[in-house]
Amino acid sequence: MSKKNRNDINIEKQTSENNMSKSKRGKRIKRLLGILGVIAALYFIMIVANIICNVSLRNYINSFDVVEYGEDRLVPVKEDGYYCFKTDRDIDIMHITDIHIGGGFWSYKNDKKSIYELITMLKAQKPDFVILGGDNTYCVPAIGYNGGNTGNNRMTARTLIEVFEHEQVYFTTIFGNHDTESFDYADRDEIGELYMKGDYKYCFFEQNFSDRDAETVPSVSNQFVLIKNTSGDITKVILLLDTNAYVDTSFISTIMGRYDTIHASQTQWAKETIADLSKKAGLPDGEYLKCLVFMHIPFGEYRSALDDLIEEVTDADGNITFVSKEPENTVYIEGSWGEEKVCYGGLNNPGAPDKQDDFFEVMADELHSMEAAFCGHDHVNNAVVLYKGVMLCYGYSVDNEAYGNDIRYVGSQRGATVVTVSPDGSFSQQHKNAYLDYGCSTDEFVEVDPLGNLYPEWFRKP
Repeated sequence: MSKKNRNDINIEKQTSENNMSKSKRGKRIKRLLGILGVIAALYFIMIVANIICNVSLRNYINSFDVVEYGEDRLVPVKEDGYYCFKTDRDIDIMHITDIHIGGGFWSYKNDKKSIYELITMLKAQKPDFVILGGDNTYCVPAIGYNGGNTGNNRMTARTLIEVFEHEQVYFTTIFGNHDTESFDYADRDEIGELYMKGDYKYCFFEQNFSDRDAETVPSVSNQFVLIKNTSGDITKVILLLDTNAYVDTSFISTIMGRYDTIHASQTQWAKETIADLSKKAGLPDGEYLKCLVFMHIPFGEYRSALDDLIEEVTDADGNITFVSKEPENTVYIEGSWGEEKVCYGGLNNPGAPDKQDDFFEVMADELHSMEAAFCGHDHVNNAVVLYKGVMLCYGYSVDNEAYGNDIRYVGSQRGATVVTVSPDGSFSQQHKNAYLDYGCSTDEFVEVDPLGNLYPEWFRKP
């Protein structure tokens, strides 16, 4: 065979191989494009489904009757830069925490149950105003997180706000770690702007301070609300404090639960504001107005109080028992702890729980201003204690989603906390159960045991 013929054969062979390679590459590209097309189509369908679910939830909200108030209905007014409620009667503040509206197809039934219970409680209580205790929304994946599979926390927040707008109940809010997640479309500033600048008649949320220079997630939901008598004297200061979210906005901090602490700049802001309000109120130097603090993640003193009261003892076989203690500085009032651990801010930081920030030291030990703190975050803790003279109170949760389906069926620590402030400045708190006290049906959606505990193996009290 001639050299020319051999070259022609090699060229033809190489051409054939090149054509086969191109054909294989073409098939792989088509296959990849097909997969991407299916993913895009599924994502589009999910977005549409989530929008439809939120529209349906808002229609469900609008199907309820409006809360009926009497002629002595209180309306917040803006004075000297702060929202105020003026009255010479008792004022009821309803603390509702950890609602966890998922806002998606996967959470639709649970969201509907939470909305039903929330509105039922509002209609029964008729509060003067509501403080939402954070984790209002829960826009995270369904797999691994029991979420609604939507990252649209703006849309979901609007759905929750619609509850109060339709029911015509005044409210404000603090944010929890789940209101703005690394999964979500809108960041903390944007959600704060939504609550503050949306066309809402009954939301009096306002950012009096924002820690925008923080290396972590900025503190957005900080606010002072004043209760005054009709003469204009402040009878109680209400401080809403953003306990922030995670140490940064990364996905790993979210899944590891690396909770942030109260920032030093927040403590300084709170101290200066209390001092300024006290001076304007005519108090002598060194005396300060009394305040009630509402936040989401408990500060470390909540853990210190538990350690003061109860010791966890593990025997040689690994069995755990809880032994009551008799401390000097901590007094048990009521309730229980149902969580394996108390997830205070700075949980993963070294050092004692009460050394994670200086908020308690400044507001309680130094100023003697903080009389009580109310938090959420730990859904099945409802303990109330007196720690170094300050009441530390866990609020009841509403969550039907984040702790898995099991939480839908148990109701012993579900509902709201009512804080009543009297004209003389004294206050009281009362846990009210969604099913036993507010009359939420135990079989409207699922069979709920109003006395059941979610984690009976961790249930403890002195």
